[in-house]
Amino acid sequence: MKTEVVLDVIDGIPLSFYSSTGIFSKRKVDVGTRALLENLVIPERGIVADVGCGYGPVGIFLALKNPSLKVIMLDIDPNAVKLSKKNVEINGVSSRVTVMKSDVLSAVNEKLDAIFSNPPLSKGVDFLKKFAKCANDKIKEDGFLEIVVYRGEENVKKEFSPYFPSINVIKRVKGYSIILIKKK
Repeated sequence: MKTEVVLDVIDGIPLSFYSSTGIFSKRKVDVGTRALLENLVIPERGIVADVGCGYGPVGIFLALKNPSLKVIMLDIDPNAVKLSKKNVEINGVSSRVTVMKSDVLSAVNEKLDAIFSNPPLSKGVDFLKKFAKCANDKIKEDGFLEIVVYRGEENVKKEFSPYFPSINVIKRVKGYSIILIKKK
């Protein structure tokens, strides 16, 4: 398996990652993830999750941006989990970041203040259905989700609206929509 190195600076924060074959956007932080990171709504403190973390840009960025957060990074792919663990170490955030293999949020036992994701659109609407239900079960009453999708606003609204009354697009960038989803 060929290892790739991804170096970037987003919102003034230098990032360094190892990636490899079979991992989404293995050579650079993709446009959707970058748009999400540049428009994050970050809680002041608490526990947050990065669902579908890949090699870790969202979760690691959150940990670097706000040292008061505990971050849980989740992915179903064992290779992504392995890479994320390595990247958490090299970015110096291992004391506040946990990386786990998980189908959506199944490995999470705590209630979350926020959930962030660039969901795997290749998994389609079935993933969004499962994600909406799991997020509803795991998020605190005053918590929120912030996700980025490529031309998928309507699917997000359809699948999340049975659980979350507040769904707003906060930014659109090159076909990507950054969506803020709240219970209240």
